[in-house]
Formats: sequence, C-alpha cells, structure tokens
Amino acid sequence: MNLLSIDTSIVPAVRLIGHIDYIKPWKHFNRTINEYILYIVKSGELYIREGNVEYHLNKGDTLLLEPNIEHRGYKEASCHYYYFHFKHPKISHLNTKSYDEIAKNLMNKRKASLHSEYLSELSDTNPEFYLPKNYHYEDENELMTLLVNADSDYYHKYEGYKTMASLKLLEILIRISRNYTSTKIENSQPQFSKAFVKCRNIQHYLNSNYQNKITSSDIEQNFESNYDYLNRVFQQMTGYTIINYLNTIRINRAKDLLDATPLKISEVGYLVGIDDPYYFSKLFKKIAGTTPSNYIKQKSETTI
Repeated sequence: MNLLSIDTSIVPAVRLIGHIDYIKPWKHFNRTINEYILYIVKSGELYIREGNVEYHLNKGDTLLLEPNIEHRGYKEASCHYYYFHFKHPKISHLNTKSYDEIAKNLMNKRKASLHSEYLSELSDTNPEFYLPKNYHYEDENELMTLLVNADSDYYHKYEGYKTMASLKLLEILIRISRNYTSTKIENSQPQFSKAFVKCRNIQHYLNSNYQNKITSSDIEQNFESNYDYLNRVFQQMTGYTIINYLNTIRINRAKDLLDATPLKISEVGYLVGIDDPYYFSKLFKKIAGTTPSNYIKQKSETTI
C-alpha cells in the first residue's frame, strides 16, 4: 500500500471544503493544483487518475491527491463526495521503509500510546502518523458525521471557521491513520491486537473504578480470564502491573485533589479508594516521592 508520513503536530491549513453530489454520470475535469486534496466518497463511484495511476473509489473510500500532479477523471459515474483543499509542509512518502519496518513501527506507536500517562503534559506518542494514500474507512457513519459537521461549520462562517475546519481535517486524518493501523495490526499481528484491546479495556475499567475496592477476582470476573495471565499481558504492553497502574491512577488523582481542594489528607485517600490513611501516605510517598503533607507544603511554597 502507498503510505505517506504526516507530522500531526502541524495543523493543516484548509483553504476550502465542501461536497458535490452528481446524480447524473460525470467525469472529473483535468487539473493540476499546488495543494493537497482529500476526497471522501459518501455514495456512488468516482473514477480518477493521478499522474499515471488510476483509482476507482466507492462508498467509504478516501484518496489523498498530491500537489503539482495532474489529476483527471477517466470514466463517468454518479457520485456524492466530500473534499478538503489544504496545505501541509510535512507530508512525505514512505518508500524507503519495508513492510516489516512499517508493521513494527505501527505496533510500537500503539504500545507507546497505551504506555503513556494520560495526566502528563507530554504527548502520548511522537507526532508522525502513517497515512494511506487510498483507503477504505471501516466506520463510514463515524466518518460521515465528522464530514457533515465540518462542512456545516465551514459555511456558517462564524469566527475561526477556517481554524475549525483545519482541526476537523487533522482529526479525520488521524482517524484514518488509526483505522489503518488497527486493520494492519489485526491482519499481521492478531495476537498483539487482541492483547492491546484487552489491556486498553482493563485500563478503561481501572480509570473508571479506581475509587472503589478492586480485587484480582473483580478483574477475572470482568474480563473472563485468569488474573495472572491478564497481569502478565498488561505488564508486557504497558510496563505496569495491574495493581501498580491502579495505584498510580489513585495517587495522580490524589495529587489533583490536594492541588485543587481544601480536603484533609485522609479524605483524599478515601475518595481515591484507599481507606487506610497510613497506607495512603506510604503509597503516596512511594509513587510521588514525597509524603502528602510535604507535597501540600511544597505546593504552597511555590505559589507564594
């Protein structure tokens, strides 16, 4: 598959977005333009040639046309499609990377995202994403909702509408890349994909229930697998054991409460799922590097 690399730390500059619904068969006109164009087909068919390469697009298909390459229709068809015209300084081809390198990079990126700390100020992963030039997006309804919202907001022309369109396009490009990554990993590394989904679901469960008592039996019951197996897979994927991840969530949340509320230390411990004040203080020091009382003192000194 023809893959491009895009630096998602840079927001694309959208010049124009819209949609065209040709009920009667129509053939795309000849054009060479100095910007990228993203086509996304809602219904029908679109036959388009870029340079010497022909593309036949159907419902849910995307195609990224590149600057300064002639494109034209090569067959008439009825089609309803959306388009984005935009510029971006850091999109390039991945011709130098092998299939194995790409698959490995995709897995490492997904693993790094799972491993990241969601409360950290740092980015979850590096900003380079792989973008298929021509792709079929699996969740068509999700994609169409994004497109309809972007199109509607753009033509209402409230202040910042072009910035909003650019951010929407960036979201769509990232979602296409993530969808491609999921498909690629599922096809080439099904065991990794299954482990990732399982670990992501465990993370979600822990983040949603950290304030409650959680036992190994609870984990086994909710995920219908042996706890030791789940814990081993979770540690391989995230770098944490399940209990270490849970305690890290609790202490990070405790720090937020100590920063933003006048609650007593014992009350904070209770709210993050740790009833025993002594154990809470011990665990806080182990993870945060200082006791809760010293943490409060240090924070108050920095705000004076």
